[in-house]
Amino acid sequence: MSRGLGTGRLFRRQFLADRAAALVVVGVVFVLALVAAALPRLAEQVFTDDLRSEMAGTRPALRDVTSVVAAPPPMGEDGDLWAPLDQSIAAVRDGAPEAVRTATGPGRFVVTAPTWRAEVRASDSVTNLLPTADPYWAETVRVVEGEAPAPVTGPVTPGESLVVDVMLSRASAEEIGWTVGSVTQAFQPVSMLEMTYRLSGVYEPLDAGAPAWAHHRAAQTPEVYDDWDRGRAVTVAAYVDPQSWAALAPVLGSPMETRLWYPVDVSSARADFTVPLRDALSRFIAAAPPVDAGTNIYGLPFSPILTTGSVDVLDRVAERHDSSQAVVAIVAAGPLGVALAVLALAARLMVERRRSALALIGARGASPLQLRLLMVTEGLLLGLPAAALATALAGVFVDGVGGSAGLALPLVVGLAPAVLLPLAARPKGLRAVRRDLGLTRPSRARKLVEGLAVGAAAAAALALNARGLDAGGGGVDPLTAATPLLLALAVSVLVMRLYPRPMATLGRLLGGRRGTVAYLGAARAVRDPVAGFVPMLALVVGMSIAAFSIVVWSTTERGIEQTAWQEVGADARVTGTPLTEDELAAVADVPGVDAVVPVVTTGPTLFKVGAIDNRVPLYVVDVAALNALRAAGTALDPLPAGLTEPGPDGAIPLLVAGGVVDEGATGQLSLSERLDAVVAGTADSIPGLTTGSQWMLADRGVLEDAGVPIIPPRVTLVDLGSGGSASAVAAEVGDRAVITPASAVADLRGPVTDGTARAIVGAIALTGLLCAAAVVLTMVVGAPSRGRLLSQLRTLGLSSRQGEGLVVWEAAPVAAVSLVTGLVLGVALPWAVLSGVDLRSLTGGGEQPAVHLPLGLLGVVTLGFVLVVGVAVVVSVLTGRRLTPAGILRIGDET
Repeated sequence: MSRGLGTGRLFRRQFLADRAAALVVVGVVFVLALVAAALPRLAEQVFTDDLRSEMAGTRPALRDVTSVVAAPPPMGEDGDLWAPLDQSIAAVRDGAPEAVRTATGPGRFVVTAPTWRAEVRASDSVTNLLPTADPYWAETVRVVEGEAPAPVTGPVTPGESLVVDVMLSRASAEEIGWTVGSVTQAFQPVSMLEMTYRLSGVYEPLDAGAPAWAHHRAAQTPEVYDDWDRGRAVTVAAYVDPQSWAALAPVLGSPMETRLWYPVDVSSARADFTVPLRDALSRFIAAAPPVDAGTNIYGLPFSPILTTGSVDVLDRVAERHDSSQAVVAIVAAGPLGVALAVLALAARLMVERRRSALALIGARGASPLQLRLLMVTEGLLLGLPAAALATALAGVFVDGVGGSAGLALPLVVGLAPAVLLPLAARPKGLRAVRRDLGLTRPSRARKLVEGLAVGAAAAAALALNARGLDAGGGGVDPLTAATPLLLALAVSVLVMRLYPRPMATLGRLLGGRRGTVAYLGAARAVRDPVAGFVPMLALVVGMSIAAFSIVVWSTTERGIEQTAWQEVGADARVTGTPLTEDELAAVADVPGVDAVVPVVTTGPTLFKVGAIDNRVPLYVVDVAALNALRAAGTALDPLPAGLTEPGPDGAIPLLVAGGVVDEGATGQLSLSERLDAVVAGTADSIPGLTTGSQWMLADRGVLEDAGVPIIPPRVTLVDLGSGGSASAVAAEVGDRAVITPASAVADLRGPVTDGTARAIVGAIALTGLLCAAAVVLTMVVGAPSRGRLLSQLRTLGLSSRQGEGLVVWEAAPVAAVSLVTGLVLGVALPWAVLSGVDLRSLTGGGEQPAVHLPLGLLGVVTLGFVLVVGVAVVVSVLTGRRLTPAGILRIGDET
């Protein structure tokens, strides 16, 4: 006697039957789980690269934990002179939070005295020697000529004849023409003491790019300063024997300066170290740890106050990561929403294919709960292994640390079939119904669900716009990520609610005309609109998020370009050592150079208005030449009139940043002499010149006519014409920095912006493929009912070509409506969503960039989606040719 079929054996048979539908589920789960496992790893690696790049690109003097004290440090006994301070700064680091200890190296310090005016000097300048003591010099330099400075023996009495050995860098010695072994007389401008210095040796740095050099003044190359009154001064660091500092201190003068620092290095840190290090540094600096090393030679306590710019840098990095995560979360909503639709359609397909088997299992005694548990089990068997395999492959082939998200996200994807299959197998879902019967009287449940969907979308959009840019918090913001999906869901609900009515009207109009295909297609679009709401939602979500992603990418790029132009202000910007008149002429003679505009930049310059002293950076430029440059390539408006002619009573006209001094105000400008000045106008900023919110600008010609000697320019703007190139300019200016808008854009992009752009491209490609899969699955799900209809129509004389036309008619209207709706929604989404996403950290600018619509790219993406959907429909038509009328009718009889 043969063994009967129990419920378990029936389940086993139905699990092994119809493998095609199961393979679709497994394939979709595998792809989605692979993306879900790889995305956190890729994002973490991008954020890690960004952290390291941003911190490495920050000036060490700003990045390190530093302190500058206008006093000498405490010193110990001879032979161990610097031990008290060395031990004290080591103790401060030992007591710092763990994150600070991890990111910082041992503390270092250097001590300098006031400058001494030396007889040896370069042409057209004075030479200042900067006596410097560095106990750690052997770690950073090697003596390449001569020998290290000899120690000073015994105390030194002011006025006593003394020769002090010093060593200079090779570049400094060559600049001022000082040879090893020769001596020079020097005097201290404040105390008027005189001393003889001997150049005992010349050194070269072991690593010229070492961060420690940022804390040494004039140590590698001379420090050149151009003064409106005193002319050019060249300062060079003169290193003395560090153990002789106590003996030299009485004659070197005061105030001395002590610079101490803890080098910050995050070259081996990961992205998740950003916020802990920022918070730890903030606490460490706020606690003001005392450097308790005793009193200095003046009997005063040595109390350095530690500061660091790394807190602000890390804060910018964290904000950029948060902004990128917010954008990526919204972009990921596209493939996520479409993927859920594809899984739902695949689950529906499995249920449709196994309707008979499920009915048989129910007939053998399985309750609805048992039936759903069987489907849950099948979903787990299909989803979890595929998700586990995808997670393992991502861990092997993808760099980065996924963390908990790298495990949780693929697990959720793997569990999705276990949720969707029971929903598709509910008793109501196993019955075929006519969708057009409820058009006039939607149920209360449908009204409630639709109202909740629309209400939730409206509430999310309003809440997102109301809270502004600075209220989202760190990480992925659920409201920001969910709002586009909720809006797409609400729009799909409204479109699905309205869609059957115009199609029904179209069917009635076509009913009185010749031809069968159009009428039947319109009628079927009303009766069974390509499997219902799910495919429409998939196409609307996919198209809208793709369009939104393109707009966000374009808006970010436009913001970066604007920030770069604000920084450069011309086709090329040359900075560094001032260009001589001959060098400026040589640059102007480079083929393709249309204009060269030198800019004199100074430090804070006194502009006294009444009783108020305004110390504001002054820029001196040929205003007429600058206006010509602004008009040449960028069509910027000229600067306010009245800057190129003296004001009333010969006053110097000034252009001032808004908010500094009112227009029309008069005062005195202190340069080589005090000059009457008047504010001729105000402006927000001048690209390529001004930085910050306080600045002044004067015309070079007006100052020259007033007898003011013009100091050499440190910034030069270059306008390039046809055939001109920045590389030719760079070849002419030597080792000076040449910045172009393109190079500034490349610097601003960085790992995060590039990674976000790659994520957008990948999301659009994946969304397109998933939309194609959704269309194919939709056509496959509707194949049985469509096949029965076509088989019956073919027995009545409908041709195969007409049948294929009917299939196209069935899919085309809903696809067209969905794509158009998605495109319109995607273009509108930035205004609804970007008010809650801070793009400033991605663009590097101070203002949120205006939304920019790239019509060309939007057209390309739309065409791509149309082609993808069209190919999916063609594939569905071609696969439908395998069905014969007799076979379909026989299946219909059996069911």
